Amino acid sequence: MPKIVIIGGGYAGVLTAKKLAKKFKKDTATSITIIDKNPFHTMLTELHEVAAGRVEEESIRISFRKIFAGRKINFVQDLIEAVDRQQRKVLGRNGSYDYDYLVIAVGSRPTFFGIP
Repeated sequence: MPKIVIIGGGYAGVLTAKKLAKKFKKDTATSITIIDKNPFHTMLTELHEVAAGRVEEESIRISFRKIFAGRKINFVQDLIEAVDRQQRKVLGRNGSYDYDYLVIAVGSRPTFFGIP
């Protein structure tokens, strides 16, 4: 049974999980798990609306359970601390997760290059 683990619930992680679920829809042997530290996806393209005070922060968050409802995707809330490539395990604060295929989609971190 192939196990696919996706680390990160941003746009890339969510899209990857959805595409894989569609590809393996009839394959009951393949499992797809997405792991993120939050229980929700934040629509980063809408952050400017929050900053401008036009919408509340909660309005740009969508529960992963809602996003993946009706799909063959397991969601796990955990903070990943390490990847053991030799043992094919992802190590989180709440547990470890075996994988055959790993997608690392943890996003990016902005930098300001010292500009105030």
